[in-house]
Amino acid sequence: MPDPSDTRVSLADAVLDRGVGPAVDWAVGALVAALVILVGSGVLARYVFNYSLAWSDELAGLGFVWLTLLGSVAACRRRTHMAMGFFPKWFGPAGQRRIGLYANAGILFFLAAMVVEGIRLTAATFGDKSAVLRIPVGLSYLSLPVAAVLMGSFVSRQALAVWRSQGAWTATSEAEED
Repeated sequence: MPDPSDTRVSLADAVLDRGVGPAVDWAVGALVAALVILVGSGVLARYVFNYSLAWSDELAGLGFVWLTLLGSVAACRRRTHMAMGFFPKWFGPAGQRRIGLYANAGILFFLAAMVVEGIRLTAATFGDKSAVLRIPVGLSYLSLPVAAVLMGSFVSRQALAVWRSQGAWTATSEAEED
């Protein structure tokens, strides 16, 4: 994360930190609230009124897919995703830096595959309609390329920071919290 006191913060950092990041956080919060309402109303309708709200199950499924992937973006932004943080500590600063570069390159490769396959799946299923709501099935798969592009932007910035640094690298945000 760039130093906020640095006046040379790039436009990309400003967009990521002040635009994309808060928008993702807001979307995750809104999805959690919506899912609580949807699932709660479905349970209430089924067990209190003995009536099934099929549309709430379908919409909750779609919301859960987006919540999972946008939550991954939020974790990636904060570097709080799962990582093997103990492994780089076995090496000196130069080795840690190399591990950081390789790890970020591997993540970016995987995210690129997610974008390509996510676009392919979205295009292949966008014409199909869901059973109850009749919305495009591709909306679920659209979350793959969207989340991968967003994660890729944060990982690219992290990789650039590792590339520019001469010091040690940690897999998670633990060094930033100390």
